[in-house]
Amino acid sequence: MKSQLDLSFSAKEKVNHKVGTNLRMFINRLHSDFPPHWHTDIEIIIPKEAPYRVVCGNQTYDVEIDDILMICPAVLHEIFSPTPGARVYIQADFSGIITLKEIEKAFRLMSPALHIKKKTCPTDVYDRLCKYIDEIMKLYFGSALQKQLDQIDDDDTSIAFTRLEPYDEIEIYSILMQFISFCGKNLSLFQGSTLSAESGTFKNSIPLSNVCAYISEHFTEDLTLESIAAYAGFSKYHFERIFSDYTGATFYQYLQQMRINYAQTLLSNPELSITDISYQAGFASSTAFTRAFKKSTGYPPSQFRMLNEEHHPLSANAHFAGVV
Repeated sequence: MKSQLDLSFSAKEKVNHKVGTNLRMFINRLHSDFPPHWHTDIEIIIPKEAPYRVVCGNQTYDVEIDDILMICPAVLHEIFSPTPGARVYIQADFSGIITLKEIEKAFRLMSPALHIKKKTCPTDVYDRLCKYIDEIMKLYFGSALQKQLDQIDDDDTSIAFTRLEPYDEIEIYSILMQFISFCGKNLSLFQGSTLSAESGTFKNSIPLSNVCAYISEHFTEDLTLESIAAYAGFSKYHFERIFSDYTGATFYQYLQQMRINYAQTLLSNPELSITDISYQAGFASSTAFTRAFKKSTGYPPSQFRMLNEEHHPLSANAHFAGVV
């Protein structure tokens, strides 16, 4: 996502990563809304002086000061700025790294976004996540970090587009991988899912988080409620109830959304047709895929593809215009 936008789709610049890297980090202080768009970068937003409201797919996140929101790759999102104030942004292209099986699975489980709320997150967990963010900021901005945080009106173009030191990009990606891994291992803390008392017997069987992980590995296959209930060791009716309590969705809603999330990633590849994508994502037909995709995102797949910032980017603010 570009920082400091004028909200039109007329400009033709691509996402401005830092020179020679696939990374972008900046402090956005504009009081502006950002229209629907998506990209293959992960996007981490940390409001420092004012909250944000972010709509990802059909979910809305009210991101308060010092909360952390990580938007997964290829997720359509829209951002609203209720009040002015600084927000930290981190973007990193994961189009190559997402081929790692566990990274792909982590994004499927976190999709469309992972909201880490400071007021409810355990202090030690929150502090560790902030430490990762601080390490990334220091590597990216270097000695210019305090200037970025303190000086609102100065021209920081030279800071944003200077080169990293050798191997700093690798180190930043390494920290981002640790960040994602740590989030994945503590996913239940952030998603706030708890089982009802009547489903307490599940503690003696396969944890529901493991069931979700199994689905994330096999969602393109012909999964049924009966087969997953048997995998979990419960009757179909009991499993359906506790699964809905845990995820907030029925089994088939959850399965379909996982397929749609995967299809969104595939739509970044212009060589794949809509029909190819529908079958690769596990849908029985392209018609069923298009109907489900539009219901979930509000757009048919072909139009969603056109909202990719790489192909139809949001206009850059004049502050960054012409920088190479």
